[in-house]
Amino acid sequence: MSSPDVESLPLDELDVITAARYGTRGYPHAEWARLRRESPVHRFAPPGYEPFWAITKHADVVSISKRPDRFRSAGRFILLPELDLVAEGQSLAENPPLRMLVNMDPPEHRDYRRLISAWFTPRAVRRLEARLDEITCEVFDELGAGGPEFEVDFVRDVAARQPLRMITEMLGIPREDEDFVLRVTNENFGLEDPEFRREGETRDERLGFLREAAEYLQRLLADRRARPRDDLTTVLAHARLNGGPVPPFELFSLFFLVMVAGHDTTRNAISGGLLALLDHPGEFERLRRDPGLVSRAADEIVRFTSPVIHFVRTAVEDCEIRGQRIRAGDSLALFYPSANRDEEVFEDPFSFRVDREPNPHLGFGIGEHFCLGASLARLDLQVFFRHLARRVEHVELAGPVDRLHASFVGGPKRIPVRGRIRPA
Repeated sequence: MSSPDVESLPLDELDVITAARYGTRGYPHAEWARLRRESPVHRFAPPGYEPFWAITKHADVVSISKRPDRFRSAGRFILLPELDLVAEGQSLAENPPLRMLVNMDPPEHRDYRRLISAWFTPRAVRRLEARLDEITCEVFDELGAGGPEFEVDFVRDVAARQPLRMITEMLGIPREDEDFVLRVTNENFGLEDPEFRREGETRDERLGFLREAAEYLQRLLADRRARPRDDLTTVLAHARLNGGPVPPFELFSLFFLVMVAGHDTTRNAISGGLLALLDHPGEFERLRRDPGLVSRAADEIVRFTSPVIHFVRTAVEDCEIRGQRIRAGDSLALFYPSANRDEEVFEDPFSFRVDREPNPHLGFGIGEHFCLGASLARLDLQVFFRHLARRVEHVELAGPVDRLHASFVGGPKRIPVRGRIRPA
């Protein structure tokens, strides 16, 4: 798990945040493991970044997340390289172009979350299972459309399609606009990836995908205000906050969050889940033999892949964590993949077990910002891997895996596979 380089480097020189590191070498699990052992609350000041404290233990992530009065989400909510993303005197980290749930604090956070929360309760999500099963069947039918043998990019052609179709249907976005939503999502979460990042000198040029998404949203909202439907966009179009209309900037931010985060992290979990099963063929066979394990397997996939890598909290006041003096205004980066492999919480944490129980992972966060779409994501994963175990007779890598260059939300970018599928 660890390497001699990681063990011999000074702690301050460990790289836990650059996008290139994630893209070329994957998650820094060896570095996080060393930090958990030696300095679980460690201050970093890497070149090109504002300083931050790396929080790597499960208990500390939990305690910080449950105290929004002491550690706020507003302001710097992710770590981005200041050198690259400061334009026109504005930092994307300190002055985000959207006001989303993830960078709001109570009571405002609760007020905005309540606007759409009814669509994501466990009961509401359970009503979607039959349709989700149909969508997933379609995805696997498309995989086998050319015959029982297939060779595809699993990320683009399979993993992305199921959660994308589910969330776009919930929003009432037409099927023909799927690829637009996927492109906007890739550009949003791939801000640091050379493949997806837009060229430009100004902030507006680099974030052009947001302008396109805003124009698209305005057309959808205008349509739903004139012709309401039974979809989430209609709910947003007619939403009221404290007796008045939702401010346009916050309305777009909320819509955008649902549109992109509603499928991207699940896509990454599905993609990473396939790799975990390929790396652990015995566990894959257990899932084939006992489909009843799919519920536990879904949570283990979230723990093991941890698509959301970090969020930042800002200390409201001076405090002390594990003997480290934290000053008001300091940034604390909560590293969820590290917490999800904490040796004090998980037995044999680097093993992938489809029957892991208990599994108190933090892949969906905890506290005020527990993932709004957690129930939908769990159902997406359960239905997907139930179909995969039943219908895919054989699957193997057909080339090298390409990973996203990103330190905020990560995962495989391409997984070339070949295999054989059964008919529906």
